[in-house]
Amino acid sequence: MMIIFMDTSAWVKYFIEEDGTRELQNFIQDKSASDMNVIAASAVTYAEMYATFRRALRGNRITESEYDEIVSNFEEQWDNIDIPEPSDRLIKRSGLLAGHYALKGCDAFQLASALEIRAAMFICSDNDLKDAANDSGFIVWNPADGEFGC
Repeated sequence: MMIIFMDTSAWVKYFIEEDGTRELQNFIQDKSASDMNVIAASAVTYAEMYATFRRALRGNRITESEYDEIVSNFEEQWDNIDIPEPSDRLIKRSGLLAGHYALKGCDAFQLASALEIRAAMFICSDNDLKDAANDSGFIVWNPADGEFGC
C-alpha cells in the first residue's frame, strides 16, 4: 500500500483550472483506481480548500454555479480521503518543522501530517513546502511540472 499525501496547493488544482490541473486529475484517477493506494490530506486542508474556492469566486476565476459544483465535488472526495487525527504530538511536531524549515504554520501542519501517517509521496505546488518534503524523504511531485515520472 502506498500513502499519497496531497497538500492544498496541489489538491486545489483538481477543482480549479490552473497549471497542473490535467496532470493531477489523471494521476488521481489512475492512483485511486488501485486498492493499493491511499490518498491522504491534513485536517487543515478542509478550511484551506474552502478559502481558496471562495477567493476564486470573488476573483472571478469561477462562477457561482462552478463554485457550487466544486464544493459538492470536494465534499464527495473529502469523505474518501484519509485524514490523520490532530493530536498534541502532531501539533508540536508541526511547530518544530515550522521552526526548522521556516515554513508557514499551515504548511508545517501539512508536512507533520504526512510524516505522522508515514506517507510515501507528497504532492504539492508550494516551493518551500516541496523542498521541506523532499528533505524529509518523501517522493515529491508538483503537478505544474508535468506528468508524474516525466
